[in-house]
Amino acid sequence: MVLWCPSLQTKSYKISVVLLTKNSAATVNKTLESIASQTHKPDEIIVVDGNSKDGTQDIVKQYPIKLVTEPGLGFGHARNLGVKNAEGDIIFFIDSDCYADDKWIEKVLPHFSDPNIVGVTGQTRLWNTNHEIARFLACVGGRMDMPTKQRFVEIAPTMNLAIRRETVFEVGGFDETLFRGEDTELTYKVSKRHKILYEPEAVVWFKGSPTLRIASKKCIQHFIGVGQLFAKYGFNRLFVRFSLPVRGVILLTAIISLFFTLLQHIPWYIPTMLFAWLLAEFIYKSAKMYMRYHDRCVVYYIVFFTFWSLASLAIFYGLFHQVRKNGWLNLRFYF
Repeated sequence: MVLWCPSLQTKSYKISVVLLTKNSAATVNKTLESIASQTHKPDEIIVVDGNSKDGTQDIVKQYPIKLVTEPGLGFGHARNLGVKNAEGDIIFFIDSDCYADDKWIEKVLPHFSDPNIVGVTGQTRLWNTNHEIARFLACVGGRMDMPTKQRFVEIAPTMNLAIRRETVFEVGGFDETLFRGEDTELTYKVSKRHKILYEPEAVVWFKGSPTLRIASKKCIQHFIGVGQLFAKYGFNRLFVRFSLPVRGVILLTAIISLFFTLLQHIPWYIPTMLFAWLLAEFIYKSAKMYMRYHDRCVVYYIVFFTFWSLASLAIFYGLFHQVRKNGWLNLRFYF
Protein backbone atom coordinates (compact mmCIF):
# COMPACT_ATOMS: atom_id res chain seq x y z
CA MET A 1 0.00 0.00 0.00
CA VAL A 2 1.43 3.39 -0.97
CA LEU A 3 1.81 5.74 1.98
CA TRP A 4 2.04 8.86 -0.12
CA CYS A 5 1.24 9.53 -3.74
CA PRO A 6 3.36 12.48 -4.86
CA SER A 7 1.81 14.94 -7.25
CA LEU A 8 2.91 15.14 -10.83
CA GLN A 9 3.97 18.75 -10.30
CA THR A 10 6.93 18.56 -7.95
CA LYS A 11 8.14 21.75 -6.31
CA SER A 12 11.45 22.95 -7.72
CA TYR A 13 14.18 22.14 -5.23
CA LYS A 14 17.88 22.74 -5.47
CA ILE A 15 19.65 19.41 -5.09
CA SER A 16 23.06 18.83 -3.50
CA VAL A 17 24.80 15.45 -3.40
CA VAL A 18 27.27 14.98 -0.55
CA LEU A 19 29.92 12.31 -0.99
CA LEU A 20 32.58 11.35 1.58
CA THR A 21 35.88 9.95 0.31
CA LYS A 22 39.16 8.72 1.73
CA ASN A 23 41.54 6.61 -0.34
CA SER A 24 38.64 5.69 -2.62
CA ALA A 25 40.48 5.73 -5.96
CA ALA A 26 39.30 2.21 -6.81
CA THR A 27 35.58 3.03 -6.56
CA VAL A 28 34.90 6.77 -6.52
CA ASN A 29 34.90 7.07 -10.32
CA LYS A 30 31.95 4.68 -10.50
CA THR A 31 30.15 6.67 -7.81
CA LEU A 32 30.58 9.98 -9.60
CA GLU A 33 29.61 8.49 -12.95
CA SER A 34 26.35 7.22 -11.43
CA ILE A 35 25.58 10.70 -10.09
CA ALA A 36 26.41 12.32 -13.43
CA SER A 37 24.08 9.84 -15.18
CA GLN A 38 21.01 10.65 -13.10
CA THR A 39 17.79 11.24 -15.03
CA HIS A 40 17.24 14.20 -12.68
CA LYS A 41 20.59 15.99 -12.48
CA PRO A 42 21.73 17.42 -9.13
CA ASP A 43 22.60 21.11 -8.96
CA GLU A 44 25.92 20.43 -7.24
CA ILE A 45 28.14 17.66 -5.92
CA ILE A 46 30.10 18.19 -2.71
CA VAL A 47 33.05 15.83 -2.20
CA VAL A 48 34.43 15.82 1.34
CA ASP A 49 37.83 14.15 1.24
CA GLY A 50 39.73 13.00 4.31
CA ASN A 51 43.24 13.71 2.98
CA SER A 52 43.39 10.78 0.55
CA LYS A 53 46.86 9.55 -0.43
CA ASP A 54 45.94 7.25 -3.32
CA GLY A 55 45.00 9.72 -6.04
CA THR A 56 41.34 10.04 -5.07
CA GLN A 57 41.48 13.83 -5.29
CA ASP A 58 42.97 13.68 -8.80
CA ILE A 59 40.01 11.53 -9.89
CA VAL A 60 37.27 13.67 -8.33
CA LYS A 61 38.76 16.87 -9.74
CA GLN A 62 37.99 15.56 -13.22
CA TYR A 63 34.30 16.12 -12.45
CA PRO A 64 32.38 19.38 -11.85
CA ILE A 65 32.42 19.06 -8.07
CA LYS A 66 33.09 21.23 -5.04
CA LEU A 67 36.00 19.68 -3.14
CA VAL A 68 36.21 20.13 0.62
CA THR A 69 39.19 18.78 2.56
CA GLU A 70 38.51 17.25 5.97
CA PRO A 71 41.40 16.86 8.45
CA GLY A 72 40.35 13.44 9.76
CA LEU A 73 38.07 14.39 12.64
CA GLY A 74 35.58 11.62 11.96
CA PHE A 75 32.51 10.79 9.90
CA GLY A 76 30.20 13.13 11.79
CA HIS A 77 32.51 16.11 11.25
CA ALA A 78 32.93 15.25 7.55
CA ARG A 79 29.18 14.98 6.95
CA ASN A 80 28.55 18.27 8.76
CA LEU A 81 31.16 19.91 6.54
CA GLY A 82 29.36 18.60 3.50
CA VAL A 83 26.03 19.99 4.65
CA LYS A 84 27.51 23.37 5.59
CA ASN A 85 29.15 23.72 2.17
CA ALA A 86 26.04 22.63 0.28
CA GLU A 87 23.60 25.16 -1.14
CA GLY A 88 20.78 22.76 -1.93
CA ASP A 89 17.39 22.52 -0.26
CA ILE A 90 17.62 18.71 -0.34
CA ILE A 91 20.85 16.89 0.52
CA PHE A 92 21.44 13.46 -1.04
CA PHE A 93 24.07 11.38 0.79
CA ILE A 94 25.96 8.51 -0.80
CA ASP A 95 29.25 6.73 0.03
CA SER A 96 32.31 6.55 -2.19
CA ASP A 97 32.12 2.74 -2.54
CA CYS A 98 28.53 2.91 -3.77
CA TYR A 99 26.81 3.77 -7.00
CA ALA A 100 23.24 4.93 -7.52
CA ASP A 101 20.57 3.67 -9.88
CA ASP A 102 20.13 6.25 -12.66
CA LYS A 103 16.63 7.09 -11.35
CA TRP A 104 17.74 7.47 -7.73
CA ILE A 105 17.04 11.21 -7.48
CA GLU A 106 14.00 10.99 -9.75
CA LYS A 107 12.35 8.37 -7.51
CA VAL A 108 13.10 10.25 -4.29
CA LEU A 109 12.42 13.88 -5.11
CA PRO A 110 8.61 13.80 -5.64
CA HIS A 111 8.08 12.65 -2.05
CA PHE A 112 9.30 16.01 -0.77
CA SER A 113 6.10 17.56 -2.17
CA ASP A 114 4.59 16.26 1.06
CA PRO A 115 5.65 18.78 3.75
CA ASN A 116 5.36 16.07 6.40
CA ILE A 117 8.20 14.08 4.83
CA VAL A 118 11.66 15.45 5.57
CA GLY A 119 13.76 12.43 4.60
CA VAL A 120 13.71 9.57 2.11
CA THR A 121 15.83 6.42 2.07
CA GLY A 122 15.72 3.37 -0.15
CA GLN A 123 17.06 -0.06 -0.97
CA THR A 124 20.77 -0.77 -0.55
CA ARG A 125 21.94 -3.72 -2.64
CA LEU A 126 25.33 -5.43 -2.70
CA TRP A 127 27.23 -5.20 -5.99
CA ASN A 128 30.38 -6.92 -4.69
CA THR A 129 28.75 -10.35 -4.76
CA ASN A 130 31.94 -12.21 -5.74
CA HIS A 131 33.40 -11.69 -2.24
CA GLU A 132 31.88 -14.16 0.19
CA ILE A 133 32.60 -12.07 3.31
CA ALA A 134 30.81 -9.09 1.78
CA ARG A 135 27.96 -11.38 0.74
CA PHE A 136 27.77 -12.91 4.19
CA LEU A 137 27.54 -9.50 5.87
CA ALA A 138 24.83 -8.45 3.44
CA CYS A 139 22.93 -11.61 4.41
CA VAL A 140 23.10 -11.16 8.17
CA GLY A 141 22.49 -7.42 7.85
CA GLY A 142 19.26 -7.97 5.92
CA ARG A 143 20.59 -6.28 2.77
CA MET A 144 19.88 -9.29 0.53
CA ASP A 145 16.15 -9.26 1.17
CA MET A 146 14.98 -5.69 1.72
CA PRO A 147 11.33 -4.58 1.86
CA THR A 148 9.62 -3.96 -1.47
CA LYS A 149 6.89 -1.59 -0.27
CA GLN A 150 6.90 1.97 1.00
CA ARG A 151 6.87 2.52 4.74
CA PHE A 152 8.06 4.99 7.33
CA VAL A 153 11.31 4.22 9.16
CA GLU A 154 13.03 5.40 12.33
CA ILE A 155 16.65 5.10 11.20
CA ALA A 156 18.37 5.15 7.81
CA PRO A 157 21.93 4.82 6.44
CA THR A 158 23.70 7.74 4.74
CA MET A 159 24.79 5.47 1.91
CA ASN A 160 21.26 6.11 0.63
CA LEU A 161 19.58 9.10 2.24
CA ALA A 162 17.97 12.32 1.06
CA ILE A 163 17.03 14.88 3.68
CA ARG A 164 15.98 18.51 3.87
CA ARG A 165 19.02 20.64 4.67
CA GLU A 166 17.11 22.73 7.18
CA THR A 167 16.14 19.56 9.06
CA VAL A 168 19.79 18.59 9.57
CA PHE A 169 20.40 21.95 11.26
CA GLU A 170 17.14 21.70 13.19
CA VAL A 171 18.28 18.56 15.04
CA GLY A 172 21.82 19.83 15.60
CA GLY A 173 23.56 18.04 12.75
CA PHE A 174 25.62 14.86 12.98
CA ASP A 175 27.17 14.03 16.35
CA GLU A 176 30.91 14.49 15.80
CA THR A 177 31.83 12.60 18.99
CA LEU A 178 30.55 9.23 17.75
CA PHE A 179 33.03 6.64 16.48
CA ARG A 180 30.37 5.40 14.04
CA GLY A 181 26.59 5.42 13.86
CA GLU A 182 26.35 9.15 13.21
CA ASP A 183 23.73 8.48 10.51
CA THR A 184 21.74 6.24 12.85
CA GLU A 185 21.76 8.97 15.49
CA LEU A 186 20.80 11.78 13.12
CA THR A 187 17.90 9.94 11.51
CA TYR A 188 16.74 8.71 14.92
CA LYS A 189 16.53 12.33 16.12
CA VAL A 190 14.75 13.37 12.93
CA SER A 191 12.17 10.56 13.04
CA LYS A 192 11.19 11.60 16.57
CA ARG A 193 9.90 14.88 15.11
CA HIS A 194 9.16 14.19 11.45
CA LYS A 195 8.67 11.41 8.91
CA ILE A 196 11.35 9.52 6.97
CA LEU A 197 10.00 7.46 4.10
CA TYR A 198 11.47 4.23 2.76
CA GLU A 199 11.09 4.18 -1.03
CA PRO A 200 12.08 0.75 -2.42
CA GLU A 201 12.54 2.08 -5.96
CA ALA A 202 15.33 4.45 -4.82
CA VAL A 203 18.23 2.02 -5.15
CA VAL A 204 21.91 2.40 -4.24
CA TRP A 205 24.42 -0.40 -4.76
CA PHE A 206 27.20 -0.79 -2.18
CA LYS A 207 30.52 -2.64 -2.13
CA GLY A 208 30.53 -4.07 1.37
CA SER A 209 33.64 -5.26 3.24
CA PRO A 210 35.67 -7.65 1.05
CA THR A 211 38.09 -8.86 3.76
CA LEU A 212 37.81 -10.09 7.32
CA ARG A 213 40.25 -7.39 8.50
CA ILE A 214 38.19 -4.54 7.05
CA ALA A 215 34.93 -6.08 8.21
CA SER A 216 36.26 -6.60 11.74
CA LYS A 217 37.53 -3.03 11.97
CA LYS A 218 34.15 -1.68 10.92
CA CYS A 219 32.44 -4.07 13.31
CA ILE A 220 34.41 -2.84 16.31
CA GLN A 221 33.88 0.81 15.37
CA HIS A 222 30.17 0.11 14.91
CA PHE A 223 29.79 -1.43 18.35
CA ILE A 224 31.72 1.35 20.03
CA GLY A 225 29.28 3.75 18.39
CA VAL A 226 26.35 1.62 19.56
CA GLY A 227 27.64 1.86 23.13
CA GLN A 228 27.78 5.63 22.80
CA LEU A 229 24.21 5.69 21.51
CA PHE A 230 23.10 3.52 24.42
CA ALA A 231 24.63 6.06 26.81
CA LYS A 232 22.78 8.92 25.09
CA TYR A 233 19.37 7.40 24.38
CA GLY A 234 19.01 4.23 26.40
CA PHE A 235 19.22 0.59 25.34
CA ASN A 236 17.24 0.77 22.12
CA ARG A 237 17.04 -2.28 19.83
CA LEU A 238 17.09 0.02 16.80
CA PHE A 239 20.78 0.72 17.35
CA VAL A 240 21.89 -2.93 17.04
CA ARG A 241 21.35 -4.80 13.77
CA PHE A 242 22.79 -8.09 15.06
CA SER A 243 22.31 -10.15 18.25
CA LEU A 244 26.09 -10.41 18.63
CA PRO A 245 26.29 -8.45 21.91
CA VAL A 246 24.04 -10.97 23.68
CA ARG A 247 26.14 -13.88 22.41
CA GLY A 248 29.29 -11.96 23.27
CA VAL A 249 28.28 -11.61 26.91
CA ILE A 250 27.23 -15.27 27.12
CA LEU A 251 30.43 -16.45 25.41
CA LEU A 252 32.59 -14.40 27.77
CA THR A 253 30.61 -15.70 30.75
CA ALA A 254 31.05 -19.28 29.52
CA ILE A 255 34.82 -18.83 29.17
CA ILE A 256 35.13 -17.30 32.64
CA SER A 257 32.92 -19.98 34.20
CA LEU A 258 35.05 -22.69 32.55
CA PHE A 259 38.12 -21.19 34.21
CA PHE A 260 36.41 -21.23 37.62
CA THR A 261 35.21 -24.79 37.01
CA LEU A 262 38.80 -25.91 36.46
CA LEU A 263 39.61 -24.30 39.80
CA GLN A 264 36.64 -26.22 41.26
CA HIS A 265 34.92 -23.03 42.41
CA ILE A 266 31.67 -23.65 40.49
CA PRO A 267 29.90 -26.83 39.22
CA TRP A 268 30.90 -28.26 35.82
CA TYR A 269 27.38 -28.06 34.45
CA ILE A 270 27.31 -24.23 34.43
CA PRO A 271 29.87 -23.72 31.61
CA THR A 272 28.48 -26.87 29.93
CA MET A 273 25.00 -25.36 29.78
CA LEU A 274 26.31 -22.04 28.49
CA PHE A 275 28.42 -23.62 25.73
CA ALA A 276 25.55 -25.97 24.84
CA TRP A 277 23.22 -22.97 24.44
CA LEU A 278 25.76 -21.21 22.22
CA LEU A 279 26.23 -24.33 20.07
CA ALA A 280 22.49 -24.87 19.69
CA GLU A 281 21.96 -21.21 18.80
CA PHE A 282 24.81 -21.39 16.26
CA ILE A 283 23.37 -24.49 14.55
CA TYR A 284 19.88 -22.99 14.49
CA LYS A 285 20.99 -19.62 13.05
CA SER A 286 23.29 -21.25 10.48
CA ALA A 287 20.52 -23.56 9.26
CA LYS A 288 18.01 -20.71 9.19
CA MET A 289 20.38 -18.52 7.16
CA TYR A 290 21.11 -21.28 4.66
CA MET A 291 17.42 -22.12 4.23
CA ARG A 292 16.69 -18.44 3.58
CA TYR A 293 19.59 -17.52 1.29
CA HIS A 294 20.85 -20.90 -0.01
CA ASP A 295 24.33 -19.41 0.00
CA ARG A 296 27.58 -21.17 0.95
CA CYS A 297 28.86 -17.94 2.50
CA VAL A 298 26.99 -19.10 5.62
CA VAL A 299 30.18 -21.02 6.53
CA TYR A 300 31.61 -17.66 7.63
CA TYR A 301 29.08 -17.66 10.44
CA ILE A 302 31.42 -19.71 12.61
CA VAL A 303 34.12 -17.03 12.30
CA PHE A 304 31.78 -14.21 13.19
CA PHE A 305 30.05 -16.29 15.84
CA THR A 306 33.24 -16.47 17.88
CA PHE A 307 35.45 -13.49 17.11
CA TRP A 308 32.71 -10.94 16.42
CA SER A 309 30.70 -12.02 19.44
CA LEU A 310 33.64 -11.01 21.62
CA ALA A 311 34.39 -7.95 19.48
CA SER A 312 30.83 -6.77 20.07
CA LEU A 313 31.77 -6.18 23.70
CA ALA A 314 33.33 -2.96 22.38
CA ILE A 315 29.83 -1.63 23.12
CA PHE A 316 30.92 -1.30 26.73
CA TYR A 317 33.94 0.78 25.72
CA GLY A 318 31.67 3.13 23.78
CA LEU A 319 29.21 3.22 26.68
CA PHE A 320 31.79 4.23 29.24
CA HIS A 321 33.56 6.56 26.81
CA GLN A 322 30.31 8.52 26.46
CA VAL A 323 29.56 8.33 30.19
CA ARG A 324 33.03 9.65 31.01
CA LYS A 325 32.38 12.54 28.62
CA ASN A 326 28.85 13.42 29.80
CA GLY A 327 28.79 12.08 33.36
CA TRP A 328 26.89 9.24 35.01
CA LEU A 329 23.84 11.39 35.72
CA ASN A 330 23.09 11.59 31.99
CA LEU A 331 23.12 7.80 31.49
CA ARG A 332 19.67 6.50 30.58
CA PHE A 333 18.68 3.06 31.78
CA TYR A 334 15.28 2.65 30.12
CA PHE A 335 14.70 0.22 27.24
